Amino acid sequence: MQTEDVFRRANEEIADLGRTHGWRFPIPFLCECADRRCFARLELTLEVYEDLRSDPKRYLTVPGHEIPAALVIEQNATYALTEKLYARHTDPRTGASGQGRKSD
Repeated sequence: MQTEDVFRRANEEIADLGRTHGWRFPIPFLCECADRRCFARLELTLEVYEDLRSDPKRYLTVPGHEIPAALVIEQNATYALTEKLYARHTDPRTGASGQGRKSD
């Protein structure tokens, strides 16, 4: 399992807590970069997190922590949304594993 997948799984648990408790305020999510020593946080509402994480090949990082061999889909001052193009991934929401797609 890749480091970014571990961080993403932890973020899914944080999101589950947010859904359970009905949190509407910004929640501190973990940076889903490949650096296992990273302690960076992203402050996002649950609604924004859910929207950004709707595709299991996409990862949230703080700007500048993008995953190697990934395409930056969207970036602002708060986060960078990247998509792995060639890596295998596991969707923590479904448990399904799949192959990342090649770029067009």
